[in-house]
Amino acid sequence: MQKITTTVVAIIATMTISFGQITTTKVATKAELTDNSPYDSTQNFLGKEVNKYIGQELYLKGKSESLRGYGYDGFLTDYNKSKFDGGVYKCCESYNSKYKDLAGKYFKVLEVIKHPKAAESEYLYGKKSYLKLEERESKDIVYFEYDSQFEHNFPFIVVGYFIKLKQTQIGKKFIVRGRNWISVGIMTEMNTGNPVSYFEAGNIWKCVDVTIEEKYFTLSLVIQNEKGEQIPLSIDNAEQDYWVFEAAQAEKLKKKFGIENWLKIVGGKVKIGMTKEMCLVSWGKPKKINETITAGNKSEQWVYDDNYIYFTNGVVTAMQ
Repeated sequence: MQKITTTVVAIIATMTISFGQITTTKVATKAELTDNSPYDSTQNFLGKEVNKYIGQELYLKGKSESLRGYGYDGFLTDYNKSKFDGGVYKCCESYNSKYKDLAGKYFKVLEVIKHPKAAESEYLYGKKSYLKLEERESKDIVYFEYDSQFEHNFPFIVVGYFIKLKQTQIGKKFIVRGRNWISVGIMTEMNTGNPVSYFEAGNIWKCVDVTIEEKYFTLSLVIQNEKGEQIPLSIDNAEQDYWVFEAAQAEKLKKKFGIENWLKIVGGKVKIGMTKEMCLVSWGKPKKINETITAGNKSEQWVYDDNYIYFTNGVVTAMQ
């Protein structure tokens, strides 16, 4: 009996020791899913999907005159060297490549190379890589430092993206807005420099080309009114309704809100009786919303730069 008791005690002691051990288990970090689908030409900057650039041709945009003296940053002859170690391609404008030697050149992406310092510091270099490029005319091999976080550091236009834009945008009609163009000042015709004679809220303009305008070197649609006058509309502005509505979108909004409200909205105005949705389309999101709830009523004050809209139960009751 004593032997059995001793054995049981030993087993309990062993279990106590076993369950009492505190262990540490490594948990795998979330795996990043890679999109292996081919480049579809609907985006110019691909962020972390950098490998989709392989095989694509890139056009290096020009710069406005005030920036040309700084040249181009990030172009190296050897990606293992920094620009301060003699690795700059077409050196040098303040350790950058010379503007006149690179502007307007075409480069083919041959390979994507992980940044050699990524192992040293994931924080500083983990989002960076090098595009191995071949310059079309000289066949020079060049390495461009690519950062997946910052689109403004990507100085190229993908040729395939440009072609896709021409296919999808030429012929598209836009309705220009009223209120938001005021800050632009006098609208000038891009071919003559003369003031545009017919530019009013609700006018229909048609995209007739896609180009890079030579003042700020912005990728833009060339839109034309019924008098044949043309102005550039940047791709960024064309993709948001702050400046224009696509004609198809405008028709839907007109039917939804009614012609009277629509004429106010396209002119960038609000009026008593409008809903919050109408005001959002007309003036955009406010900088601040102040709410008051009393006796079953909900009042809101929408704060803009120099204006206020007041709502009671979701309907405009006053403007200021």
